[in-house]
Amino acid sequence: MKKTILISGATSDLAKDIINQLKKKYNLILLYRNHVKSLSKKSKNINYIKYNYSEKSQKKLIQKLEKNKIIISSMLHFNGLHSFSTINSISADEFRKIYDANCFTFIQLIKLTKLSSCFDSLRSVVTISSVSSMHGNKGITLYSSSKAALNNIVKSFALELSKKKIRVNSIILGHIEKGMGSKTTKFLNENQINLLENRHPLGFGTTEDLFHSIDFLIDPKKSRWITGTNFVLDGGYLI
Repeated sequence: MKKTILISGATSDLAKDIINQLKKKYNLILLYRNHVKSLSKKSKNINYIKYNYSEKSQKKLIQKLEKNKIIISSMLHFNGLHSFSTINSISADEFRKIYDANCFTFIQLIKLTKLSSCFDSLRSVVTISSVSSMHGNKGITLYSSSKAALNNIVKSFALELSKKKIRVNSIILGHIEKGMGSKTTKFLNENQINLLENRHPLGFGTTEDLFHSIDFLIDPKKSRWITGTNFVLDGGYLI
């Protein structure tokens, strides 16, 4: 019998390719804020649930899971928002917006583990972080600091949830041509893109590289003894 994975941020560009791989092995519950064409294709082992991370939305989600007797084995967090702001342009509103997207959505996702027996068999939670969390750069203060905060939230939650045998890890992702990677390159010229690629000794990564890392971290046998880890997947960028 296929296990079930709950995925938040399911409409992100980064999540789409991963979902196409995961659906071959798992049943998927995809959480989304706004319906998009990418979610219109029906599949027997995929369920779509609108979710906005509020307490009201949490209750509705729990009700649907319990009504259908769905048992969650893993959770993936793809939510994320980039920010390109210099010192003078950073505002309190933007600060809250970025930290809400990159950190608070993860906190709200973790809270679900305390609300229903549907999560009693949960064994793995994985969120996507960034090399920017460990190597800052000009104009990305809010993004890099929020991802650094996410890394440490992972470590704290790993300790809190260890009694339930729930493993919590993040993937420190280098540049791939999807999601934040594709958004970043829109701000760069050809020479800057070449310089960025040269910073990755193994070149830019692919969503397939990310899928294999996720598949490893959610596997209860292969990664049984791994928790609180910021798993680096960067083609050598941070060397």
